[in-house]
Amino acid sequence: MLQLSWLPWLSKQKIILASASPRRREILTDMGLEFQIVTTLEDDSNDPTAFDLKEDYVHYTARLKAVEVFERCRDDSSLPDADIVIGADTVVVLDKTNVLEKPRDADDAKRMLRELSGKQHTAMTSVVILQKSSSEKGYKEYSFVSKTDVDFYDIDNGILEAYVASGEPFGKAGAYGIQGPASMFVKGIHGDYWNVVGLPKSQLYQKLLTLEKSMLKED
Repeated sequence: MLQLSWLPWLSKQKIILASASPRRREILTDMGLEFQIVTTLEDDSNDPTAFDLKEDYVHYTARLKAVEVFERCRDDSSLPDADIVIGADTVVVLDKTNVLEKPRDADDAKRMLRELSGKQHTAMTSVVILQKSSSEKGYKEYSFVSKTDVDFYDIDNGILEAYVASGEPFGKAGAYGIQGPASMFVKGIHGDYWNVVGLPKSQLYQKLLTLEKSMLKED
């Protein structure tokens, strides 16, 4: 595993990932971060139609998850006392307005994939970082939204049916995971690949690096 010895302040912090996603866990591990997982109790049932900008919607959802975990870690002695909480949410947006989240069932997954077939869509991930502080809220907040355009080939109906039957679409925004068999559907991407997977690795690193430098200056 990569050792982030050049980030001395960050390496001493108790970092919590507010997500059960195995993909996000793998990405943080690849970055060399030592962290624990506390799964958020917030669900994904927020209404995207209440937001004019879908960037605001995905940010709102990611922030809810991060704040819920931060406050629970602070108030529940059985949980780790978090210094930093990282929350994230990913959605797929088609035609700038149609938000595709995790499919409810096989029919919902098929509907989503048929809508995406032969078109370009945008994968959006919001990352929210909460750092413990002495402020009234108890934390400082840092965030960003990453967007990647993804072009799909036309998806053969037989392949689509087989893909859904495999169980791969479930638990994934837009009913697909670019890192798995659905990579066969992808004609091209414009932006950060890891954003489509669920956590934009390089942008997260840059944000953490900025945080590291600011904390070392304070010391």
